[in-house]
Amino acid sequence: MTEIKSVLVVEDNLIVAMVIEDDLRDAGYEVLGPTMRSAPSLDIAQSSTISLALVDIDLEGGDNGVELARRLRDDHQVPSLYITGQAAVARAGKDAALGLLPKPFTTEQLLEAVAAALDYVETGEVPRTPKAAQWF
Repeated sequence: MTEIKSVLVVEDNLIVAMVIEDDLRDAGYEVLGPTMRSAPSLDIAQSSTISLALVDIDLEGGDNGVELARRLRDDHQVPSLYITGQAAVARAGKDAALGLLPKPFTTEQLLEAVAAALDYVETGEVPRTPKAAQWF
């Protein structure tokens, strides 16, 4: 039996967050969140096992997704994949995440990137695909 992977969604645009949540659930992932700020994301990480976090860069209340990704990694051993239109900021914070899925993206691109990121976490090998994601 295959283990169900859990994905934390951290996105301040409620509609985008809901679409991501629906797409991931339909694909068989357990979705944690979505959250729009750092504090609730860290609370979830404290009490849950998270396979991957999808983290936007600019969060509600001025929270910073790069700093959140660092805390998720350092404090909870949770790998992150940035989901953002701010590629330059994401690349500047590449120490904190596996890579970047630039917005806008399709459902297919999202699911390919999540699967590749989870494989990256398990194998340590940088994925050659999907084309939409950039790996650090």
